[in-house]
Amino acid sequence: MQFAVRNLIFILKRYYNFFIFLLLEIICLNIFLRNNRYQQSSWVNSSQNISGALFTQKQQLFGFFSLRAVNDSLVRENARLKQQLGIPQIPNHLKDTSYTSTTVRDSVKQTTHYRYIPCKVLNNSIDLKYNFLTLNAGYKQGIRKNFAVICDKGIVGRITHVSENYSVAASLLSDKFVVSAMVGDTTVGKLYWDGDNPNLVILSGIPQSVKVKQKDSVLTSGFGIFPENILIGRAAERSKNGTTYKVWLSHDFRKLHYVYVIEDITQIERILLEDSTQSE
Repeated sequence: MQFAVRNLIFILKRYYNFFIFLLLEIICLNIFLRNNRYQQSSWVNSSQNISGALFTQKQQLFGFFSLRAVNDSLVRENARLKQQLGIPQIPNHLKDTSYTSTTVRDSVKQTTHYRYIPCKVLNNSIDLKYNFLTLNAGYKQGIRKNFAVICDKGIVGRITHVSENYSVAASLLSDKFVVSAMVGDTTVGKLYWDGDNPNLVILSGIPQSVKVKQKDSVLTSGFGIFPENILIGRAAERSKNGTTYKVWLSHDFRKLHYVYVIEDITQIERILLEDSTQSE
């Protein structure tokens, strides 16, 4: 403490003339601005511009650091809106209500079949035989094994492992991951990744009589864990033997940052019913 005081006194003594000059300059400037309205207004305007620029930089800096919180809140809001809107199903043109499942469009008198759980992607692989994603939500957030995972542009994968606060999902870009998919006229086939290009998957099982054109939409059929009518990608080209199609995925797995885990509220009831029919 004494050493600091001694240094301060030394600085004041050494730069005494400079500090006196600075004080007199401030006094003169103050008197000058008080007695000259034009210079006073110019000074006020300049000081306001400087302070405004500083505050703008400050807000931009704080805004940058708050982007993560903003993104998280937007993802949660999107999940809430998706849950309210539901996922549209293709109507049954036969008008047979005994075979038409309840629509998942949420309205005053209808029930939503799916619940969306927003998650952030913590880890993601695309260059392995079995690719996985690690998500920042687990049992506590309502995630369970075999729940479907989608993003805002298409399907992503299936939950395989769940801990208290984290979960792991098998990526669509994995060996033996098969998805039931359909083309424009509702013809259903099987879609899988061949382990080559992470932007392309293979669609098989479409009869040659069905004409699939380039850029035709390929959607989920609703058979399996994924709800119906979620975009998977667009048809790229037909194989030489005419039995399979290459499909451009609707999103880039390299750019996955946020996903939605879908809970099918009616899944348990459906599985129990299907199991009971198999045991008969």
